[in-house]
Amino acid sequence: MKTLNFALIGRGKFGKNYERLLQEIPGISLQAIVTASSGNLEPVLENPEIDCVIIATPPKTHFTLAKAALEAGKHVFLEKPMVINLKEAEELKEIVKKSDRIFMVGFQYLFNDYIRYLKKEIENGSFGEIKNISFEHAQSQPRTDVNAFWDAAPHPLSIFQFIFNPKKIINVSGEQKNLGNSELEDYAKATIEFDHGPILNITTSWPGETKVRKLTIQGEKMTAILDETKNTGKLTLIASNGGKITVPPINAGEPLKNEVEHFIDCVKNKKNPLTNVNFGLIITQWLEIINQQTAS
Repeated sequence: MKTLNFALIGRGKFGKNYERLLQEIPGISLQAIVTASSGNLEPVLENPEIDCVIIATPPKTHFTLAKAALEAGKHVFLEKPMVINLKEAEELKEIVKKSDRIFMVGFQYLFNDYIRYLKKEIENGSFGEIKNISFEHAQSQPRTDVNAFWDAAPHPLSIFQFIFNPKKIINVSGEQKNLGNSELEDYAKATIEFDHGPILNITTSWPGETKVRKLTIQGEKMTAILDETKNTGKLTLIASNGGKITVPPINAGEPLKNEVEHFIDCVKNKKNPLTNVNFGLIITQWLEIINQQTAS
């Protein structure tokens, strides 16, 4: 099978990770990198040798860049959040449909081997009834294009959709604040009730020196705590009586690499990605609903 030629749009903090992976994965050739300073997007889109485009730019640019790449006949991998409102999501869905190209959104937690392990344990009844799920996210560097909620909430919402597949939001409570660390809301807390699955709690903030990436799943039989900031022992399992449960060996690969390899497989074998445009539209709809109902 021929080598897949890639272009990378965006070489910031996340873009550099894609640059590294595209140079490591066999059967892939990184042909071009487009940055804000280089401004050489048109030659990339007009180059018939480039098969795929990865877009890792600020969210406010996602719709325009994805639209241009799809209409140029490229397969597109787009970082989360897919777009910044539901109107753009619905329009992008039609563009993807007309393009007949592979389109995937980068919800990397769905390609996290710990999340996949937890999903299987939930499905086989190891947790019993799930009481609630909590997700805490904090980082020190604010963004200027989306608020703290839009920045972080795609992670827990995508995990929740992946595991429970609810159809709609029933109720939302919470708040967003600007604590002075950004021009946008830099703190958000939301409690979301869906038509299917447990209560989901999301807390996200930009202030603070300590990075936080913690997922807690509380069930009637046991509780799981996944702390992504740890180098080892990321997953802790606690029985309902408080005793620790031994975590079986989990062959955890790099989630971002798992994700890119899934995209490559979908392109090569004409498969529908797990996180396709329909999945991205659902998450965008939820983001918009929750953001509106918790806005100050």
